[in-house]
Amino acid sequence: MDIIHLVYFTEVARQESFTKASEVLFVSQSTISKLIKNLESELGVSLFHRAPKRVILTDAGVLLFEKAKIILDTLNSINTELYNLAGTPSGNLKIGISPMVQTLFPKAIAEFSSLYPQITIDLMEVGSIKIEKRIQEGTLDVGIVVLPTKTKAELETVPFLEDPLMLIVNSSHPLANRSIVDISELRDESFVLYRDDFALHDHILDKCKELGFTPKVVCETSQWDFMVDIVASKLAIAFLPQTICAKLDLQSITYLPLKNQIKPWHLAIAWKSNTYLSYASRAWLEYIFKMFGIAK
Repeated sequence: MDIIHLVYFTEVARQESFTKASEVLFVSQSTISKLIKNLESELGVSLFHRAPKRVILTDAGVLLFEKAKIILDTLNSINTELYNLAGTPSGNLKIGISPMVQTLFPKAIAEFSSLYPQITIDLMEVGSIKIEKRIQEGTLDVGIVVLPTKTKAELETVPFLEDPLMLIVNSSHPLANRSIVDISELRDESFVLYRDDFALHDHILDKCKELGFTPKVVCETSQWDFMVDIVASKLAIAFLPQTICAKLDLQSITYLPLKNQIKPWHLAIAWKSNTYLSYASRAWLEYIFKMFGIAK
């Protein structure tokens, strides 16, 4: 067994697919399959149950997966610690952000890159729930998540922004002239929602359920600007954080406060607890804490 076996094995386990693992690793599927078979032969156990559409870890596979993650994390930390000892501010930083959060960070990322030109940044644009999962898996170093998180025990989080959700409607909508809206009044409206990997998706549905109705959802999206286009076209209503509403074209869109508030857009910086933080990760956290005036 060598390191390349563990790298290929852990990626297949994460993706639950030889095909997807080959795409991530830029290696042919046949090469990965051959190495995994060699590893199973060497260990004398089956590591995966091959189902029709995915592969599933066996009990032996689960055990090896946990051990392999520790080994690979240790090897990665050795490289980082050697960089630190040499005083070389370099490394790779994998950051997860949602499309809405991205509007807050372009300047910060540009300034950070100028301060640390030898740190490369990989941005992954997905919803908060997926960001949590990928931080736990180790495929992201840090991310911006929406509180409350699904997995509090495995994440360190530092809040930095709390913003109320607002109702957005077309400016010709009957509610557009109101000063405040009760969500119960929206039971007959068509909704455009966030995708289900966004925490706000569940927050909105939970509030509607609490008020005794299930909304009619005509579309789910990961892009807030597309959501705005749907509302501007008079096809649906939607909910956006107040910070994002301030960026809207108010000729076609009106935003209104809610009488019965949905859980707010409460953002936090997150990273995996009880693990080694790379130089790049620590430099980013220190920079963001300073940028938002966070005492940590």
